[in-house]
Amino acid sequence: MLQLIEPFMFGLLTVSILGAGLAVVLAPRITTSALAMAFAFLNVAGMFVLLGAETVAAFQVLIYVGAITVLILYGVMFTPQQPRAYGLFFQGQTPWGALLAALVALPVVIVAFTFVDAGVALEPGNDLRPLGTSVFRDFAFPFEVASLLLLAAMIGAIALVRREREIEEPPGAPHDPQRRGPRR
Repeated sequence: MLQLIEPFMFGLLTVSILGAGLAVVLAPRITTSALAMAFAFLNVAGMFVLLGAETVAAFQVLIYVGAITVLILYGVMFTPQQPRAYGLFFQGQTPWGALLAALVALPVVIVAFTFVDAGVALEPGNDLRPLGTSVFRDFAFPFEVASLLLLAAMIGAIALVRREREIEEPPGAPHDPQRRGPRR
């Protein structure tokens, strides 16, 4: 019976991830895209559970579904929304994007169906020690490089937002009561 449930769950999670990914790209509202992304992250956590990596699934839920999604939603809420003429530029390129995605997906599907798993299966619940050893011994340098890149991206985003505010509102300009939020 378990041999039938596992492939069914894999297929269901795969369809859910693909549907959520399409919703992220095609949704007209950014908040809808963020919630669809959280749903995709949750389904990826389900994939990790199917693979027997419960610890990675828990990290996926805590970090991506929880923290990253909340961070994106806060970013959306605190970003001033203004109508822009170029706002729908990328939505007009959907056919080209679909063609590119199909061209990239074709070799991935071919490799995925020819892949033979030669790995050693762990007992359920015994994935924490190999994961910790892998991250902190084998991949410590790439882990630190990724953290520095994320820090640089965060500092760059803060610098860009501050510069846009300074350009919009020169120093010494009177406070506009129509503008939401305090002046800085």
